[in-house]
Amino acid sequence: ASASERQPSDAAVDTTTNSFGVAIAPSTPEATMASDETQAKLQPNSPSAARLLSYSSEMIRLSDEVFKLRREKEELEHQLQFKDQIIAMLAHDLRNPLTAASIALETLEMGYKQQETGGKRLLTPELTLQLLNHARTQTRAIDRMITDILQAARGTESELQIHPQKLNLGDLCLDVLAHLSDRFKTKSLTIKQDIPSDLPKVLADQERIRQVLVNLLDNAIKYTPMGGSIQLSALHRTSQKIQVSVCDNGPGIPPENQERIFEERFRLQRDEQKDGYGIGLSLCQRIIRAHYGQIWVDSTPNSGDSGSCFHFTLPVFRA
Repeated sequence: ASASERQPSDAAVDTTTNSFGVAIAPSTPEATMASDETQAKLQPNSPSAARLLSYSSEMIRLSDEVFKLRREKEELEHQLQFKDQIIAMLAHDLRNPLTAASIALETLEMGYKQQETGGKRLLTPELTLQLLNHARTQTRAIDRMITDILQAARGTESELQIHPQKLNLGDLCLDVLAHLSDRFKTKSLTIKQDIPSDLPKVLADQERIRQVLVNLLDNAIKYTPMGGSIQLSALHRTSQKIQVSVCDNGPGIPPENQERIFEERFRLQRDEQKDGYGIGLSLCQRIIRAHYGQIWVDSTPNSGDSGSCFHFTLPVFRA
């Protein structure tokens, strides 16, 4: 039979072509029905789509909860470990100043008892004053340790209480240097000071700023080698701020850690075996920020001549 006489078989399917000449088979009733059911399931308002959306939302919520719980668990474990370390270090560090204060007070007691019984006078006015000052210095050191620990226990989220008032910063700096003089002598350190007599008064909490100065000088003493030097300076940088600097010629701080040292509980690897809690600089930063000031460090590691310079600013008192 000729081509014009051939009839399509029952199995043959009529096709059409699109604009690219590609043959497209027409939709069969079964395919059309399946497509309609799929589209119905994906309709936003269909029950199936609503159940799928609800399930997905619940899975996301549960995943967030699991992540949050894991973070809380890690933080709690970290806090427990930190508190164990604090208790151990506190018990160790408190022993030295407690012993020193106790010896000074016992010496005073023995001296006065001997005088009362008619014995030889052992205590001169100068020695009495020296012993009293030594005991006071040690009790202040104990108080500072306890204050730092309590502040750390409250965490960084707690509000830091300050009571700013008109303060002679120069006198405070000299007072702190005087109370640390014994520690300077122990390491034969040279203390340089640059505190102008006409330094303007600042608006600050005296005891909080004392904490900052003692902490920075304590670190400088700790890291400056025997026979080294420490400098304390206070400069009127602008009409609104005073800048205080504590510099030493210790080993310095690696550049990659110069920002992190102000983080709570961060300690350099070299300091793991040293006394301390890793909260001092963090507390200093909180105190200075509470005064609307800034604190930062400049450091050249292992330079030999210069180690680290810690700087902070305080607002000038305005009547």
